[in-house]
Amino acid sequence: MKIFAFLLLLLPLVSNAAQANYLMIKYMQPKVMLEERLDSVDGLAQYIKQVEVDINKKISETSSTQTWGFLVIAVRADGKIKAWMDSDVEVSPEITKSMLDVAQNTQAFSVNKGAVVFAIGFDIGDVGLQPYTMPFPNEWKKVAACTNEDCDNKNIEEIVLKSW
Repeated sequence: MKIFAFLLLLLPLVSNAAQANYLMIKYMQPKVMLEERLDSVDGLAQYIKQVEVDINKKISETSSTQTWGFLVIAVRADGKIKAWMDSDVEVSPEITKSMLDVAQNTQAFSVNKGAVVFAIGFDIGDVGLQPYTMPFPNEWKKVAACTNEDCDNKNIEEIVLKSW
C-alpha cells in the first residue's frame, strides 16, 4: 500500500496537464522600427493576450514534461501570421503544434508595412527560461546561414520574410 501511495505522489511529475507560464515578451526589432509598423501597441497587446489564453485552453488536456522555449511570431502588413518554436530542450510535438496553430490562427493586429516580429518566452512546469537566451529558430539559421554565435547582428525582418 505504501508503494501505491508513493506512486500516486509521483504521478503529477510524470503526466501533468500542460499549463504554460508566460515569462516575457521579446521584441525582435528596434523600438523605432516597431513604432513605424504599428499605429498603437493595443492591437499587439490584445493579440498576445488572446494567444496566451487560447494556448492554455488548447493544451490543458495535454500532458507534458517540464520544458521551456520561445514562441516566435511574425505578423505581416497583409495580415498573414507565421510562427516558429525555438528551444534548446525538447518541446513535445503536441505542445508545439498547439502553440503554432493558435498563434497562426488568431486574428492578426494591424501592421502598417513589412512585418512585426516578437517572441513569447514560456515554460511548462515552472522551470523558467535559460538566462541570456535569444530566440532564433533553426529555420532562420538556415536562411541566414549562421549559427547561434554569429546570428546576433542579422536583419530579423529580412530573415523572417525569406523564411515565410
